[in-house]
Amino acid sequence: MKALRKEKIYTIDDIYALPDGKRAELIDGQMHRMAPPGRTHLKILFSFSRTIADYIDSNGGRMQSKHCAICSISQ
Repeated sequence: MKALRKEKIYTIDDIYALPDGKRAELIDGQMHRMAPPGRTHLKILFSFSRTIADYIDSNGGRMQSKHCAICSISQ
């Protein structure tokens, strides 16, 4: 009888431990590799970020940029 292979459950620490330039999403404990963003994606991201920053600045707020990850918990 074959032994059942136990799947590794990944955490956000595994995502942060990826080498520079490697990208992945964490979905339900599984790591899914991601392709680097393309030119169109980066143009949209920059435009979106600029719009948010302009809004924050015009309302007396302050915007800080930090490394971040999006985490979701599904039940």
